[in-house]
Amino acid sequence: MNRQTFITFLTLLKRELWESPVAFKWTPLAIAGLIILFTIVAMVLGARFDTGMTFTSDALRMFANEPPEQKNLVVSGMLFSFSTIFFQLMLLIILFYLAGSLYDDRKDRSVLFWKSLPVSDWMTVMSKLGTAVILVPAMFLGAIMLTHLVLLMIASGYGLLAGVNPITEFWLPASLPRLWTVMAFGLIVQALWLLPIYAWLMFCSSWAPRLPILIAIAIPAAIAIMQHVWSLISTFNLPGFNLGLIMLKRLGAGIVPMSADIQFDGNYDDIQFHPDLFMSLSNVFGYLVRWEMWIGLLISAVLLAAAVWFRRRATDN
Repeated sequence: MNRQTFITFLTLLKRELWESPVAFKWTPLAIAGLIILFTIVAMVLGARFDTGMTFTSDALRMFANEPPEQKNLVVSGMLFSFSTIFFQLMLLIILFYLAGSLYDDRKDRSVLFWKSLPVSDWMTVMSKLGTAVILVPAMFLGAIMLTHLVLLMIASGYGLLAGVNPITEFWLPASLPRLWTVMAFGLIVQALWLLPIYAWLMFCSSWAPRLPILIAIAIPAAIAIMQHVWSLISTFNLPGFNLGLIMLKRLGAGIVPMSADIQFDGNYDDIQFHPDLFMSLSNVFGYLVRWEMWIGLLISAVLLAAAVWFRRRATDN
C-alpha cells in the first residue's frame, strides 16, 4: 500500500466516523459515563448504610492481606467484567452497521456520487470493513481504558481513607498495560474470527433490495430449517452439519479474551482458576491456529469479492 492509498483509506475511515458519530464515538463514551455514574451512586448509597466506613475499611484491609495472585485475579477480573458491557454493545453496533454499510448508499442514491470520485469500489468496501475491524474497536477500547482509570481512582480514594496503599493494592494488581494489550490483541483476533459474519453482512448489504439485516438472518435460518426437515424426513435424526448452528456458534465464540482454564474434579471446594484468568494471551492467539479460523478467512475473501462485484454494478434503483 503506497502513501496515497493509505491516505485515501484513512480519509474513508474518517468519512465513516463523520457519518456515524453517535454509534462510534458517543456511544462508548456514554457507556463509560453510565458505568462511572452507577459506581458513584452505589458508593453514595453504600455510605448511608456504612456509618464511618467501618465495614468498607475492614473489607479493604482484609483484601490487602490477600496473596498477590488473589489480588490480581479480583482486580483484573472486576475491570474485565465492566469491559464486557462495552464488548457486547460494540458487537451489536458493528453488526447493524455492516448490514447497512453498502445498502444505505444505494438507498439514498449517494452511491452515484461516491462512484464518481477517484476511489475504487474495492477501497470503499475495505474502508467499511476497516471501520468495523479497526476504527470501532479502537474507539471502544479507548472508552474502556478511560473507565478503568476512573474506577481505579475511585478505589484509590477509598483505599486512602482506609489506610491502604492504593498503588500496591489496586494499581499494580490491575496490570493495566498487560490487560489493555491483551484486550487490543483480543479485539483484532476476534475481528478475524468473526470476519465471515462481517463479510456475509456486507455481501447481503451490497445487493439486498431492502432490509439487508433481515435477509442476512433469513437466508441461513431458512437453510438451517430445510436441513433439519430433510434430515428428519430421510434419517429421523438431526443433521450433523447445520449452517445456522455453525454461524451462531461462531458468533458466540467470538468473545474477547477470557480464559478460565477451570480444573474441576467433582468437588466444588477444589475448583481452581488459572492465574491468567480474564487476561490470557495464549487464549487470544489460540484462535489463530484453529482450522476454523483459516476456513473462515477464505470464505470471507469470497464474500468480500462478491460484495465488491455487486458494488461495481450498483445503480440508483
